[in-house]
Amino acid sequence: MVLWRITQGTVMHLVRSQASCGQPADPTRPNGGHARADTAAPRQRLAALMASVVAAAALAACGGGAAPTDPIGNAPSPAPAPAPAPAVGTVLVGTVRGLVGAQLVLQNNGGDDLAISVARSVAGTDLYDETPFNFATRLVDGAPYLVSVKTAPAGQTCSVYKGAGGTMPVLASAVRVGCEVTYDLVSRSTGDSVRGTYFDSSAPVIGGSSTAVGSTADGFGEGRFVAFVSNAAGMGGATAAHRQVFWRDRLTGQTLLVSAAAGGIEGNGDSFAPAISADGLVVVFESYASNLVAGDTNAVRDIFVWSAQSPAAGVQRASLGAGGAQANAESFEPSVSGDGKVLAFSSGASNLSAGVSGINTINVFRRDLAAGANTLISADAAGLGVGGARPALSEDGNRLAFYSYASTLVAGDANGLWDIFVYDATSGVRSRVSLANGGAERNQGTESASRVVAPAISGNGRHVAYATTASNLVNGDTNGRQDVFVVDTQTGAVVRASVDGAGTQGNADSSSAQGERVALSYDGNWVAFNTNASNLGAPAGNVLMRNLATGETRVVSSQTGSSVGSVSMSRGAAYVAFGAGGALDGRYNATGLFARFTGLARSWWWID
Repeated sequence: MVLWRITQGTVMHLVRSQASCGQPADPTRPNGGHARADTAAPRQRLAALMASVVAAAALAACGGGAAPTDPIGNAPSPAPAPAPAPAVGTVLVGTVRGLVGAQLVLQNNGGDDLAISVARSVAGTDLYDETPFNFATRLVDGAPYLVSVKTAPAGQTCSVYKGAGGTMPVLASAVRVGCEVTYDLVSRSTGDSVRGTYFDSSAPVIGGSSTAVGSTADGFGEGRFVAFVSNAAGMGGATAAHRQVFWRDRLTGQTLLVSAAAGGIEGNGDSFAPAISADGLVVVFESYASNLVAGDTNAVRDIFVWSAQSPAAGVQRASLGAGGAQANAESFEPSVSGDGKVLAFSSGASNLSAGVSGINTINVFRRDLAAGANTLISADAAGLGVGGARPALSEDGNRLAFYSYASTLVAGDANGLWDIFVYDATSGVRSRVSLANGGAERNQGTESASRVVAPAISGNGRHVAYATTASNLVNGDTNGRQDVFVVDTQTGAVVRASVDGAGTQGNADSSSAQGERVALSYDGNWVAFNTNASNLGAPAGNVLMRNLATGETRVVSSQTGSSVGSVSMSRGAAYVAFGAGGALDGRYNATGLFARFTGLARSWWWID
């Protein structure tokens, strides 16, 4: 009976529900045509049960698939959601290195745009940092990828410098993107509140080399450190009473006063002509100051050495004779080896080495700092100083270029003019390199007989560059102007660098000033120089670069209505540093000293 009651109730409910869905009741039957269970004959029970099944199906159809309430009034559980499809492929990831706040857009395979902002790491204080990225679209294993920079930050140069293309999957460390300021105003203080102008500064020098003392893992990459001169008040704590030498770390933004005694007391005389080691950690300079070291009483310019590894210790004086004797005349024009252990400088002193009898002749000296020993470089076969100046050292400190009017430094010097010589510290041999293709002596050109010429030497010591109006060094030199020449000291081959990509001669002097020093890369393939010529690819008063192997000429600056100063170049030609009368760094409305990122080698911050 219990089973029948449940069935009866079920039938009654379903039939009524069917009627309520638009199935009208039969008015000729009791209860509107619905049978009463208590009058049904037993043989009708099976039919009633079947009817309940039919009614349930009809109800489901009527309700558009809605789930009915079960016989005891509970709502049924919803159907389980389908399981998500497994992710297919791998996300392409990498990192961006650059100035904090730099915003750029990357693409993969020409699409899948990804906007990135370089963020400062937690607890970080440096001006540059590294930020990871990942593209949205997954790529299956074996699929190709090609990462490119769609949009670079204003005033910056960006590149995918490692792992730009390949096949999936790749590690995060495999793809590296870097951004660097194209023209960085380096003559500024810590915090940027003080800026030295082009007109109160002298030529900047740029260092930092991944293959010298510092390694890429240490962050001592090419172009990180700069040394310069300024008399701006407040720069590094200086008062502007005198010109001072400064050193800037472009990673930390710290600018330190170099021409200072222990304790940070600024020099009481002008300081000039900084040179920087290839690793950027040693700066040498000349100074009239008498308070930089104890016992400085000779009242003349001296050469000083400063180390970034012990800045609080002040400087040491390098222009000393045997036993630490002070030079009895001026010393100036310093150059330094890549590791900062060897110096070269000019001096009129007679007590720095043997072979010098008076103080009226300027000579070139090479000093081994560790040994405290000097070598007279501008000496004849008898070992007597015959004069020379403007020395330039190779990176290992073994080869030294300088200029001299003396005719007795080498045999066969009969032109009666200044010449460029190279001294080899290993062999002790001096050779003349300012010769024409074929070995002939150079002529005077249109220059005065008293011209001063500053040669440059490549880091590997093989190439020497200098500027002259001599017209017989290469064929076709008919412009009557000063030109830049580079000689391969191994082969004797001479190349004129101050021409455009098609070999067109300059219509004005290169470099701009008489005999001004130009810049060479470590391997000697790139030479950089300023020029007054207006037909070499940029307006007059700008800086150009030329690749001696390919013949390519590149524009380094392209300002108008102003001028530029002398140039220096980092080891791999990634940076050219110079002063300019234009505001080249768009972040600051200021003239000054700039480090121009060329992109020819990795930035110092673009490391593995």
